[in-house]
Amino acid sequence: MKNIWKLSGALSVVAIGLAGCGGGNDRGPNVPNGNGTTGGTTTGGTTTGGTTTGGTNPGGPTDGSATFTQQERLARPLVNEVLSTVAERQHRINNLIEPTQDVTELEPDIRRFMNFPAGRSEAITNVVVAVLVPDLMKADLSQSGPAAYLGVETGGATGSKFGGRKLTDDVVDTSLGIIFGKTVPALGLAPDDGNEIPPLTSDNVGASGHNFLGSFPYLQPPR
Repeated sequence: MKNIWKLSGALSVVAIGLAGCGGGNDRGPNVPNGNGTTGGTTTGGTTTGGTTTGGTNPGGPTDGSATFTQQERLARPLVNEVLSTVAERQHRINNLIEPTQDVTELEPDIRRFMNFPAGRSEAITNVVVAVLVPDLMKADLSQSGPAAYLGVETGGATGSKFGGRKLTDDVVDTSLGIIFGKTVPALGLAPDDGNEIPPLTSDNVGASGHNFLGSFPYLQPPR
C-alpha cells in the first residue's frame, strides 16, 4: 500500500510537471535587479535566458525605454515543474528569482521531493542537487565535440563535456531517469538505492514525433 501511495503521488506530480513545461501565463510581481535587467546571467561560458531593457514592445514605446520583466525561467525541462511545489507559490517564486538564489529556494524543493514522493536515498539526492542547482543550461565553450545535455555537470558522462543540448537529446526522459530511475547509479555517481519507479522514467514519446531538418531552422513546421 505504501508503494501504491508513493506511485500515485508521484504520478500526479509528474503529470502536472509535464503539462507545465509548455509555460504559463501566470503574471506575478516584477522583480528586476539593480541594473534594470531581470533573469539573465552569463558566467564562464554558462548562459541562462533572461530579459533585458531597451527592447521594443509591439504597441509600446519605440525609443528603447521599454522594460521587460522576467515571468518564466526555464533552463532544464521538468526541474522546476516537477521538483518544486505549487504550494505557497514556490513554483512561481522559482520562476522569478535569479540562478544565484536557487540554493536557498530550489534546492530545498528538490530535497523534499527526492525524499517524498520519489523516496530516493540521501546519496542520490545529493548528486541530483549537485547536478541541477543552479538551474542553468550550461555549455563549456572551451570543449569540442557535439552538444550533450548535462555534459558539463556530469563531466562528459552523458556524451561530451561541451554540454548544452542537442535537438535530439531526450531531455525529459533523461530528467525522469535521474529522479525516478537508475541514471545516477548507472553513471557511477552514487550507489543504487533500489527505490526506482520504472513507470515514471519515460514520457513514452518516441523519436517518430520529431520533425528535424539538416539545416537552419532545423525544425519543420508543426504538423
